[in-house]
Amino acid sequence: MGVKLQAPIYDGDSEKNILLLASGKTITKGTIENLKRRGIRSVRVHERDLINLTLAPGESQNSQTNSAVENRRRKNQLQSAYAASQKQEADSKRTDSPWQIQTSSFLHEIRPVQATSYSPAMKNQYREQFAVLTKITDDIYRQLLVTRRISMPQIYDITNISFSQMAQDMDLFVLEGITPIDDGNYCRHGLQMSSLAMAIGTQLGLSREKLIHLAIGCLLHDTGMNRIDSKALWSNEPLNPIQYVELKKHPIITFDLLSKVHEIPTISKIIAYQIHERCDGSGYPRGQKSNQIHPLSKIAAVADKFIDLVSTRPNKTGLLPYQAAEKLVYGAAQGKYDRNAVRALLQSISLYPVGSLVELNNGQLAIVIRTNRIHYDNPIVEVLEQNGMNHLTNLSDYEDVHVVRAVSKEELQAPSFAI
Repeated sequence: MGVKLQAPIYDGDSEKNILLLASGKTITKGTIENLKRRGIRSVRVHERDLINLTLAPGESQNSQTNSAVENRRRKNQLQSAYAASQKQEADSKRTDSPWQIQTSSFLHEIRPVQATSYSPAMKNQYREQFAVLTKITDDIYRQLLVTRRISMPQIYDITNISFSQMAQDMDLFVLEGITPIDDGNYCRHGLQMSSLAMAIGTQLGLSREKLIHLAIGCLLHDTGMNRIDSKALWSNEPLNPIQYVELKKHPIITFDLLSKVHEIPTISKIIAYQIHERCDGSGYPRGQKSNQIHPLSKIAAVADKFIDLVSTRPNKTGLLPYQAAEKLVYGAAQGKYDRNAVRALLQSISLYPVGSLVELNNGQLAIVIRTNRIHYDNPIVEVLEQNGMNHLTNLSDYEDVHVVRAVSKEELQAPSFAI
């Protein structure tokens, strides 16, 4: 602290040159705390600032420790530390995750994928708990809108149950979270995208703390929808330009509401504000681009868009889950969505998302039961037999059997698909 920078400082973990501090900035305690709050783990500095920034407490720039020998010693130490961090990063990449998997990552608490059916009792339990959590979310929305206060114990009840469900059966947790809704319930939409975002964040190696921040931002992001005229969303006509401008106000209203509640983490408020931003600058409310959008907001954006694409409204028909996943993959290729977040989405739900009806290349129909994480194009499926003796098949175990396409419920009812 107290050092005046002679050159800018950049984010050390980013592939892009994301500027953190400009030259001429004086390092203070607040500066360091702000970097920590932003999740900055390492920084890249210019060599001319290196020695001053690594002085031990009590040392000065004019002390004898700044001799040429000491400078070289410090530089060698830093180079060794950098080499160690590069090795750690290489080790983390071998875990097949695009983000670094730390010891604090919740991913370590997730059971390995097993080719087993869902427990009927657990399936009922998850469904009942999801209905209860939807009511709790509704209570939270009402309390926030009326009293400008929020019950954090209720928030933590939701996240704790989510952690427990993910640890017991991640695929069943995801299945409940991505089931399409058509009733315009903002609370359930928030809960669903919160669940999906937590699953995505888990695959990316986030800690419990960051997953909670992510969940809260997703859960509360639509509170502002209750303060705008949203009837047009549920009419049979497409939105006109004026209605679309009105819709784009809701993240700003949400942020204003949340900013008055000090118990809500700042990161969660940012997530709620930036969910509709896009990496190419085509989103709203500010048209921010990739390096201006918080990493957790990019995860939330992918989860929100997937839930939106599979949901039906009077003026739009929901897509098949596979079609929604395909759109997000295409959007990531075009630079609209974060590629890591979309890749983690596929690891969470499969390219043919859990619950999807699919046709195999041998002509058989099957239901996707579980993902194979990084092998997201070869899920674990339940093959539907005409005699009713269905059986599980892990497509990763067969080179000659694979999914050729997703099948809609309407197609299943056609005579040619009768089983």
